Amino acid sequence: MKRLFPIFLFVLGSFQIHGQILNVEQQRIITDTTGWAGRIGLSIAASKFTKSLFSFNAGSHLQYKDSKNLYLFIVNYDIVNAGGERFDNRGHAHFRYNYKINALVRWEFFTQVQFNSLTKIRLRSLTGTGPRFKLSNYEKAKFYWGIAYMFEYEELVDPIVFHNDHRISSYFTFTLIPEKTIRFSNTTYAQPLINNFNDFRIANDSNLVFDINKNLKFTTVFSFLYDSNPPIDIPNTNYVIRNGLQYKFK
Repeated sequence: MKRLFPIFLFVLGSFQIHGQILNVEQQRIITDTTGWAGRIGLSIAASKFTKSLFSFNAGSHLQYKDSKNLYLFIVNYDIVNAGGERFDNRGHAHFRYNYKINALVRWEFFTQVQFNSLTKIRLRSLTGTGPRFKLSNYEKAKFYWGIAYMFEYEELVDPIVFHNDHRISSYFTFTLIPEKTIRFSNTTYAQPLINNFNDFRIANDSNLVFDINKNLKFTTVFSFLYDSNPPIDIPNTNYVIRNGLQYKFK
Protein backbone atom coordinates (compact mmCIF):
# COMPACT_ATOMS: atom_id res chain seq x y z
CA MET A 1 0.00 0.00 0.00
CA LYS A 2 2.90 2.38 0.67
CA ARG A 3 4.00 1.87 -2.93
CA LEU A 4 0.52 2.59 -4.23
CA PHE A 5 -0.09 5.67 -2.12
CA PRO A 6 2.08 8.17 -4.10
CA ILE A 7 0.31 7.15 -7.30
CA PHE A 8 -3.13 7.70 -5.80
CA LEU A 9 -2.02 10.96 -4.23
CA PHE A 10 -0.93 12.27 -7.64
CA VAL A 11 -4.12 11.15 -9.37
CA LEU A 12 -6.49 12.34 -6.67
CA GLY A 13 -4.66 15.64 -6.25
CA SER A 14 -6.17 16.82 -9.51
CA PHE A 15 -9.61 16.64 -7.90
CA GLN A 16 -8.76 18.32 -4.63
CA ILE A 17 -8.82 21.82 -6.06
CA HIS A 18 -12.29 21.46 -7.48
CA GLY A 19 -13.45 20.11 -4.13
CA GLN A 20 -13.21 23.69 -2.85
CA ILE A 21 -14.41 25.84 -5.77
CA LEU A 22 -16.24 24.39 -8.75
CA ASN A 23 -15.21 26.12 -11.98
CA VAL A 24 -18.61 26.48 -13.62
CA GLU A 25 -17.20 28.65 -16.42
CA GLN A 26 -15.38 25.64 -17.85
CA GLN A 27 -18.64 23.68 -17.68
CA ARG A 28 -20.70 26.02 -19.87
CA ILE A 29 -21.61 24.53 -23.24
CA ILE A 30 -20.99 27.08 -25.97
CA THR A 31 -23.77 26.87 -28.52
CA ASP A 32 -25.72 29.28 -30.72
CA THR A 33 -28.80 27.07 -30.85
CA THR A 34 -31.67 26.90 -28.37
CA GLY A 35 -32.82 23.80 -26.56
CA TRP A 36 -31.11 21.05 -24.59
CA ALA A 37 -27.43 20.08 -24.69
CA GLY A 38 -25.24 18.02 -22.40
CA ARG A 39 -23.63 14.72 -21.59
CA ILE A 40 -23.95 11.85 -19.12
CA GLY A 41 -21.08 9.60 -18.11
CA LEU A 42 -20.47 6.51 -15.99
CA SER A 43 -17.25 4.58 -15.39
CA ILE A 44 -16.35 1.61 -13.18
CA ALA A 45 -12.91 0.06 -12.80
CA ALA A 46 -11.72 -2.85 -10.68
CA SER A 47 -8.39 -4.68 -10.51
CA LYS A 48 -6.38 -6.88 -8.18
CA PHE A 49 -2.69 -7.62 -8.14
CA THR A 50 -0.99 -7.47 -4.76
CA LYS A 51 -3.79 -5.10 -3.70
CA SER A 52 -7.34 -4.63 -4.90
CA LEU A 53 -8.51 -1.39 -6.52
CA PHE A 54 -12.03 -0.15 -7.21
CA SER A 55 -13.09 3.18 -8.65
CA PHE A 56 -16.46 4.57 -9.65
CA ASN A 57 -17.44 7.82 -11.33
CA ALA A 58 -20.85 9.07 -12.43
CA GLY A 59 -21.68 12.49 -13.76
CA SER A 60 -24.15 14.46 -15.81
CA HIS A 61 -24.02 17.91 -17.36
CA LEU A 62 -27.23 19.30 -18.81
CA GLN A 63 -27.95 22.75 -20.20
CA TYR A 64 -31.08 24.37 -21.58
CA LYS A 65 -30.91 27.68 -23.44
CA ASP A 66 -33.36 29.99 -25.15
CA SER A 67 -33.28 33.66 -26.15
CA LYS A 68 -33.54 34.95 -22.55
CA ASN A 69 -32.84 32.05 -20.20
CA LEU A 70 -30.08 29.55 -19.50
CA TYR A 71 -30.39 26.61 -17.10
CA LEU A 72 -27.31 24.62 -16.13
CA PHE A 73 -27.30 21.36 -14.12
CA ILE A 74 -24.07 19.63 -13.05
CA VAL A 75 -23.88 16.46 -10.94
CA ASN A 76 -20.80 14.36 -10.21
CA TYR A 77 -19.81 11.58 -7.79
CA ASP A 78 -16.45 9.81 -7.35
CA ILE A 79 -15.22 7.04 -5.08
CA VAL A 80 -11.88 5.20 -5.01
CA ASN A 81 -11.06 2.22 -2.76
CA ALA A 82 -7.63 0.56 -2.66
CA GLY A 83 -6.67 -2.40 -0.51
CA GLY A 84 -9.81 -2.01 1.55
CA GLU A 85 -9.04 1.64 2.28
CA ARG A 86 -11.14 4.51 0.92
CA PHE A 87 -8.91 7.14 -0.68
CA ASP A 88 -11.59 9.34 -2.17
CA ASN A 89 -15.29 9.97 -1.62
CA ARG A 90 -16.64 13.19 -3.08
CA GLY A 91 -19.55 14.60 -5.01
CA HIS A 92 -21.35 17.78 -5.93
CA ALA A 93 -24.59 18.98 -7.45
CA HIS A 94 -24.79 22.46 -8.97
CA PHE A 95 -27.70 24.38 -10.49
CA ARG A 96 -27.32 27.77 -12.17
CA TYR A 97 -29.86 30.05 -13.86
CA ASN A 98 -28.99 33.02 -16.10
CA TYR A 99 -31.50 35.64 -17.20
CA LYS A 100 -30.50 37.89 -20.11
CA ILE A 101 -31.24 41.53 -19.23
CA ASN A 102 -29.60 42.92 -22.37
CA ALA A 103 -26.74 42.10 -24.74
CA LEU A 104 -24.10 42.81 -22.07
CA VAL A 105 -25.69 41.95 -18.71
CA ARG A 106 -27.17 38.75 -17.31
CA TRP A 107 -28.44 38.03 -13.82
CA GLU A 108 -27.33 34.77 -12.24
CA PHE A 109 -28.78 32.60 -9.48
CA PHE A 110 -26.94 29.50 -8.29
CA THR A 111 -27.09 26.84 -5.61
CA GLN A 112 -24.72 23.98 -4.84
CA VAL A 113 -24.30 21.02 -2.48
CA GLN A 114 -21.04 19.11 -2.13
CA PHE A 115 -18.92 16.84 0.06
CA ASN A 116 -15.25 15.84 -0.17
CA SER A 117 -13.40 13.47 2.14
CA LEU A 118 -9.99 14.65 0.87
CA THR A 119 -10.58 18.17 2.20
CA LYS A 120 -12.61 17.07 5.27
CA ILE A 121 -15.82 18.61 3.94
CA ARG A 122 -18.73 16.52 5.21
CA LEU A 123 -21.22 19.00 3.77
CA ARG A 124 -21.04 22.35 2.05
CA SER A 125 -24.17 24.01 0.72
CA LEU A 126 -24.27 27.46 -0.82
CA THR A 127 -26.68 29.80 -2.55
CA GLY A 128 -25.92 33.05 -4.33
CA THR A 129 -27.06 35.65 -6.83
CA GLY A 130 -25.54 38.53 -8.76
CA PRO A 131 -24.84 40.07 -12.20
CA ARG A 132 -22.64 38.72 -14.99
CA PHE A 133 -21.16 41.22 -17.45
CA LYS A 134 -20.02 40.59 -21.00
CA LEU A 135 -16.94 42.80 -21.51
CA SER A 136 -16.29 42.25 -25.23
CA ASN A 137 -18.13 41.43 -28.44
CA TYR A 138 -15.21 39.82 -30.27
CA GLU A 139 -15.64 36.19 -31.29
CA LYS A 140 -11.91 35.53 -30.88
CA ALA A 141 -11.53 37.36 -27.55
CA LYS A 142 -14.32 36.90 -25.03
CA PHE A 143 -14.16 38.46 -21.57
CA TYR A 144 -16.69 38.13 -18.73
CA TRP A 145 -16.85 39.36 -15.14
CA GLY A 146 -19.31 38.33 -12.48
CA ILE A 147 -19.90 39.21 -8.84
CA ALA A 148 -22.42 37.74 -6.43
CA TYR A 149 -23.49 37.54 -2.82
CA MET A 150 -23.15 33.97 -1.53
CA PHE A 151 -24.35 32.33 1.69
CA GLU A 152 -22.35 29.24 2.62
CA TYR A 153 -23.09 26.54 5.21
CA GLU A 154 -20.21 24.16 5.92
CA GLU A 155 -19.65 21.09 8.11
CA LEU A 156 -16.06 19.92 8.57
CA VAL A 157 -14.77 16.74 10.24
CA ASP A 158 -11.68 15.81 12.26
CA PRO A 159 -12.37 17.99 14.20
CA ILE A 160 -16.07 18.70 13.73
CA VAL A 161 -16.60 22.38 12.87
CA PHE A 162 -19.66 24.26 11.60
CA HIS A 163 -19.61 27.50 9.60
CA ASN A 164 -22.36 29.88 8.47
CA ASP A 165 -20.64 32.42 6.24
CA HIS A 166 -21.58 35.34 4.02
CA ARG A 167 -19.14 35.69 1.14
CA ILE A 168 -18.57 37.65 -2.03
CA SER A 169 -18.09 35.32 -4.99
CA SER A 170 -16.50 37.05 -7.95
CA TYR A 171 -14.84 35.75 -11.10
CA PHE A 172 -13.10 36.97 -14.22
CA THR A 173 -12.92 34.69 -17.23
CA PHE A 174 -11.69 35.02 -20.79
CA THR A 175 -11.17 32.93 -23.89
CA LEU A 176 -8.67 33.80 -26.62
CA ILE A 177 -8.62 32.22 -30.09
CA PRO A 178 -5.67 33.87 -31.85
CA GLU A 179 -5.67 31.19 -34.53
CA LYS A 180 -8.22 28.65 -35.64
CA THR A 181 -6.03 25.89 -34.22
CA ILE A 182 -5.28 27.51 -30.83
CA ARG A 183 -7.62 28.15 -27.90
CA PHE A 184 -6.67 29.53 -24.48
CA SER A 185 -9.09 30.04 -21.60
CA ASN A 186 -8.57 31.29 -18.06
CA THR A 187 -10.87 31.69 -15.07
CA THR A 188 -10.06 33.24 -11.70
CA TYR A 189 -12.39 33.10 -8.69
CA ALA A 190 -12.13 35.15 -5.48
CA GLN A 191 -14.37 34.40 -2.48
CA PRO A 192 -13.66 36.56 0.61
CA LEU A 193 -15.81 36.72 3.72
CA ILE A 194 -17.90 39.88 3.68
CA ASN A 195 -17.05 40.73 7.30
CA ASN A 196 -13.39 39.63 7.11
CA PHE A 197 -11.49 40.02 3.86
CA ASN A 198 -8.49 38.24 5.44
CA ASP A 199 -10.49 35.00 5.15
CA PHE A 200 -10.62 34.27 1.42
CA ARG A 201 -10.15 31.69 -1.31
CA ILE A 202 -8.61 32.26 -4.74
CA ALA A 203 -8.78 29.69 -7.51
CA ASN A 204 -7.45 29.82 -11.05
CA ASP A 205 -7.85 27.44 -14.00
CA SER A 206 -5.90 27.87 -17.24
CA ASN A 207 -6.52 25.70 -20.30
CA LEU A 208 -4.55 25.63 -23.56
CA VAL A 209 -5.62 23.54 -26.54
CA PHE A 210 -3.95 23.49 -29.94
CA ASP A 211 -4.38 21.27 -32.98
CA ILE A 212 -1.56 18.95 -33.95
CA ASN A 213 -3.50 17.87 -37.02
CA LYS A 214 -7.13 17.62 -38.10
CA ASN A 215 -8.03 15.01 -35.47
CA LEU A 216 -5.36 15.23 -32.80
CA LYS A 217 -5.17 17.97 -30.15
CA PHE A 218 -2.69 18.71 -27.37
CA THR A 219 -4.08 20.02 -24.07
CA THR A 220 -2.44 21.47 -21.00
CA VAL A 221 -4.24 22.52 -17.82
CA PHE A 222 -2.97 24.42 -14.79
CA SER A 223 -5.20 24.63 -11.70
CA PHE A 224 -4.35 26.57 -8.55
CA LEU A 225 -6.14 27.09 -5.24
CA TYR A 226 -5.22 29.21 -2.24
CA ASP A 227 -7.36 29.06 0.90
CA SER A 228 -6.32 31.44 3.68
CA ASN A 229 -8.22 29.43 6.30
CA PRO A 230 -8.38 25.74 5.27
CA PRO A 231 -9.46 22.86 7.53
CA ILE A 232 -6.84 21.56 9.97
CA ASP A 233 -4.05 19.56 8.27
CA ILE A 234 -5.17 20.69 4.79
CA PRO A 235 -2.53 22.87 3.03
CA ASN A 236 -3.27 26.47 2.09
CA THR A 237 -2.04 25.99 -1.47
CA ASN A 238 -2.85 23.26 -3.98
CA TYR A 239 -1.95 23.12 -7.66
CA VAL A 240 -2.11 20.65 -10.52
CA ILE A 241 -0.53 20.61 -14.00
CA ARG A 242 -1.91 18.15 -16.54
CA ASN A 243 -0.87 17.52 -20.16
CA GLY A 244 -2.72 15.27 -22.52
CA LEU A 245 -3.89 14.40 -26.01
CA GLN A 246 -7.38 14.40 -27.47
CA TYR A 247 -8.31 12.46 -30.58
CA LYS A 248 -11.56 13.22 -32.39
CA PHE A 249 -13.01 11.36 -35.32
CA LYS A 250 -16.23 11.35 -37.27
